[in-house]
Amino acid sequence: MIRATLCLLSFLLCFSAFSQKIDTTYFDKKNKEVAKNDVSVFRYDVTSTKGKSSSIHKYLKDGTLIETLNLVKDERHGDYYVFNLEDSSQTTGQYKNGVKVGEWIIEDVKNGHSFIEVYDKKGLLTNKDATLSTDNRIYATADLDIPPDYTTGQNGWNKHLLMNLKYPREAAINETSGDVNLRLTILSDGRIVKAEVQNDKVNKHLAKEAIRVALLSEDWNPGIKDGKAVNCFMDIKIVFRTN
Repeated sequence: MIRATLCLLSFLLCFSAFSQKIDTTYFDKKNKEVAKNDVSVFRYDVTSTKGKSSSIHKYLKDGTLIETLNLVKDERHGDYYVFNLEDSSQTTGQYKNGVKVGEWIIEDVKNGHSFIEVYDKKGLLTNKDATLSTDNRIYATADLDIPPDYTTGQNGWNKHLLMNLKYPREAAINETSGDVNLRLTILSDGRIVKAEVQNDKVNKHLAKEAIRVALLSEDWNPGIKDGKAVNCFMDIKIVFRTN
């Protein structure tokens, strides 16, 4: 679906040869171009400025905006918005030179949750946070019947650390080592939405790297309470050693 959409966007940009020209194209459920009177799903409006920058707006048949995308020289650049029809979530953020930067906000309209993802200038995820609906309890591990675990087990978690953990340069230069104790917030669908340092006086560079690597992991089995998957906390330790 993503590949098809990207091809579709490239196709639409070919029509944007004139300054501030708006082209509207209509599609059916199979992403096939149709006449205006036959549109059954959505339409695209493409605004182009001298072929260098473009903005693309995607609407449902009833006029509801479901996506706004800005491009500079065929690369994503500028504000972005999308409404996901499958889970009723809306996402806003910004691209710079094709990568996500700064704060991205995801609103789960259906369940009342709000999520924040933070990216650095290189597009690397550095932090996550979440505000859950007040009627969604987060269980402590001790209150669960079955605690959460990595879907591929301890070996899978070790492999994740081996492939992604990088010893911070600032800490390595000073031969700084230590343990970072993290408290993860894991939702009932297995998503990690927050990682918080629990131990005092931990090196800030080690803490930042531990948080980054923990948030990269997405393959978790959620905690179980009374036979149901629930939101919960989980404490883990990430160890940094210089030798």
